[in-house]
Amino acid sequence: MTIKEALAWATSILKKSCERPQYEAELLLAYCLKVERVYLVTHADKEIDIKEYENLIERRSHYEPYEYIVGEASFYDIHLSVEKGVLIPRPETEILIDLVADIIKKEQIRHIAEIGVGSGAISIVLARKFPDLECVATDISEEAIAVAQLNINKYKLGKRITLRKSHLLEEVSESVQLVVSNPPYIAEDYLLEPHIIDYEPKEALIGGEQGDELLKEIILDVKARGIRWLACEMGYDQRESLQAFVNEVGVKSIQFYRDLAGLNRGFVIEFDKGEQ
Repeated sequence: MTIKEALAWATSILKKSCERPQYEAELLLAYCLKVERVYLVTHADKEIDIKEYENLIERRSHYEPYEYIVGEASFYDIHLSVEKGVLIPRPETEILIDLVADIIKKEQIRHIAEIGVGSGAISIVLARKFPDLECVATDISEEAIAVAQLNINKYKLGKRITLRKSHLLEEVSESVQLVVSNPPYIAEDYLLEPHIIDYEPKEALIGGEQGDELLKEIILDVKARGIRWLACEMGYDQRESLQAFVNEVGVKSIQFYRDLAGLNRGFVIEFDKGEQ
């Protein structure tokens, strides 16, 4: 079978499981052949053995995420190792990073903590942006910590990012000035797409019966520790409940932000200095 024929076959198979079947067919074939995508165009009539490619296409046709198939995810300006059991970093999280970076620069912050490190995406990007930044990053998942350590080692950040198995900040004794998190915030009864619910770790997705329970716990924990800044992602429908919650517990300010689709995506809280 030629490259052109293989792509046509794969595209037809992936129509039900992918929004961009031809694009993903090309990505997977390029990965399989260990070439750049442009090679597929310039060598369209080249005969190839598609046995391995057929296996990759079958996996993707059953909604397995592309990132798990190839073992890597592109995020911000880096490439991260990912595997089943570790949440795939989303482009929306880049917005959270930019907001946190602004605070770090403005307030000259040197010490932060991340709750729910996952693949290490947030901590690694921030550490690369700020050479003097030190971070303690937690996760309840040993799988996530192992993958995050691989990625941290890849970018030679082991001296500045410390990983710790912990529920929220329970095992963090260090003094930090800011906490950042992309925690689980999806409600238990929310219907997720097959490529998410069948493959990605539920403990990194489901935030409780309503979805915002863990976010509220994080807010209380950070406030109780006297940490000044907290930046989190949240669900698109949680602004009203979280606004009411912070009104009740008391914060200096809360600013919500939207993603590129115009949906509510997260918030930045400033607590009063020294508040316990």
